Amino acid sequence: MKLTENIYLVGGGPFGLSHEFDSSIYLVDCGNDFVLIDTGAGIDTYKIIDNVKKDGLNPEKISYIFLTHSHADHSSGAAELQKKLGAEVCISEIEADLLSSDDEKKLQLDVAKRSGLYSPDYTFKPCKASKLLKHNALIKVGKFTFRSIVVPGHSKGSICYYAELPEGKTLFTGDVVFFDGAIGLLNCEGSSLSDYREYINRIEDLNIEILLPGHFVFSLSNSDRHIKKAINSLRLLGIPKNFI
Repeated sequence: MKLTENIYLVGGGPFGLSHEFDSSIYLVDCGNDFVLIDTGAGIDTYKIIDNVKKDGLNPEKISYIFLTHSHADHSSGAAELQKKLGAEVCISEIEADLLSSDDEKKLQLDVAKRSGLYSPDYTFKPCKASKLLKHNALIKVGKFTFRSIVVPGHSKGSICYYAELPEGKTLFTGDVVFFDGAIGLLNCEGSSLSDYREYINRIEDLNIEILLPGHFVFSLSNSDRHIKKAINSLRLLGIPKNFI
């Protein structure tokens, strides 16, 4: 599904594009190379490839997979897609060990199953990352440069990927922040309201036009208002609006 000049939505359970467990999965056309943002839960990953083809694109041009964090709905498809496409898998250095683990407790998959987000027989597919990203790392892919902005809060190593594209300043936020200023706070290890308060300012002054979160509604114009709303709510006494 083409969203803008260079951005496509190629997966996402609620959109009916791929498996129901999948987060939103985006593709950026960088010219000779493509970037895939997140990979879904690792079930029926062929649907992601099929969606790329339906958009008239060659999936073999996917040279990078940028993971926003290691939670299963975003990253468990990485191993299979890495093998099929030969793409380099990038994740925060903070969560690389989680990505390569099958320990459900460490991955917070046990509590996610108890909460009804996955079936009891679901299993995570570990993946060894190709590149471990620090805060403010720059990754040039084709004609575009992406910046990794590490924003702990939803998870310890959550990354927002920022790029200045022809269609506008764009931020892929994973589960850090959502439409209407909601945040992704969870009641599990690694998720922290105090981390949100400390690090959310890292995305405060980007003046983004396009917001592409890991779930629910995306925004293609005037999107900085959603970031500002989240930041302002984190400066008040009450618990901010949350995505679940």
